[in-house]
Amino acid sequence: MGFDQALLPKRMAIVSHSHPSLSKGGAEISAYALYRGLREIGIDAIYIGACAESDRGKLALGSDSEFALFRDAARYDHFYHLAPLGVEDNLLAILAEQRIGLVNFHHFYNIGLNTLRAAQRLPEMLTFLTIHEFLAICHNHGQMVTRPAQILCERARAEDCLSCFPGESRSRFALRKETMLDGFGAFDGFVSPSRFLAERFIEWGLGADRTTVIENGLLSPPEAARDERGEGAWVFGFFGQITPFKGVDVILDAADLIAKDAELARKVRLRIHGNLVGQSQGFTERFEAALKAYPFLTYAGAYNNASVHRLMSECDYLVIPSKWWENSPVVIQEAYSVGLPVICTGIGGMAEKVPDGVSGLHFRLGDASDLLRAIKLGADRRNHETLRRGIPHVTSARDMAERYLAFFATMAATRLVEAR
Repeated sequence: MGFDQALLPKRMAIVSHSHPSLSKGGAEISAYALYRGLREIGIDAIYIGACAESDRGKLALGSDSEFALFRDAARYDHFYHLAPLGVEDNLLAILAEQRIGLVNFHHFYNIGLNTLRAAQRLPEMLTFLTIHEFLAICHNHGQMVTRPAQILCERARAEDCLSCFPGESRSRFALRKETMLDGFGAFDGFVSPSRFLAERFIEWGLGADRTTVIENGLLSPPEAARDERGEGAWVFGFFGQITPFKGVDVILDAADLIAKDAELARKVRLRIHGNLVGQSQGFTERFEAALKAYPFLTYAGAYNNASVHRLMSECDYLVIPSKWWENSPVVIQEAYSVGLPVICTGIGGMAEKVPDGVSGLHFRLGDASDLLRAIKLGADRRNHETLRRGIPHVTSARDMAERYLAFFATMAATRLVEAR
């Protein structure tokens, strides 16, 4: 494997803020893929997912190496991200009973910074944190978007945070950052799925010498990408939760423009997959009205991960119109795995994962007319073939697990040297 495995303990735990049977977010999916990848290459790993007491009946653990970290959701502190002591006790009991020597957290949300610190204090325990978004830096759901103006935020400063949350105080935000950095301070290393996210956190206060970038891997990539497209309309698909930050309203704006061009309306299809989450009544009404008005716009409803590759193979492009930075959306890897180029907002982790003109096309943030320009470029056979040829190799769960192990071993060696 290219590293000294003797530096690592025999048993490891991957801990996430949820379980894939409860939530299909990118963080829990990638955490679960890492757990499965580790087991595939012979590592005795367990998976621990946080679960609200009210969701016990929905939880479906996949094997006897999967565990739940039950929590009382009503008693969780969402400002400082501290959990009731019962969560801490529950995790420590699992780690002790399962004789775990290394724990890799894939979030602190639902788990609590106090629980992370408790694991760090265990004798001889190696601890790592994988960062998936900006929640530690940004109290606005980790989006790094201002409120109520919904403008991208470049960095978290006390005065900016107070503008978003005027009911808080400067001292509270200063203490929040101190609490976060204290909770992160004793980790042996940090993993980020994108350079963009890693650089933001290093600027915020993480040690660059303990931080690395490892791409998220896919648990079950398809055996082959889709064939060359046939004749017929070009299909541009959106996949993901339809939240205010995901930019589906930009797709609706583009649909308004397409409707004014009869030839283009015959040539393209916009297909939206996902759950409506947290949208306003105004958006929902507009969404439903657009579906009725435009034959080229369809809503395919919710989907599960078992069917995502099949559904994507029916499209020609993945469209990601997100209005926040994103970091390393798993949906990009899923699209690449079936040979789909990506049309995305040209910012943050999206721009990093989708080089403009290589494996996809960029458009300006929130700009429907620029999205329309990209759609017109995409609906060209030669352009489509060029972008398909630029799609990179897709990281598998096994690939990801091997890179994680190499980083774990490197940091374990560093810890030994520092202890001498």
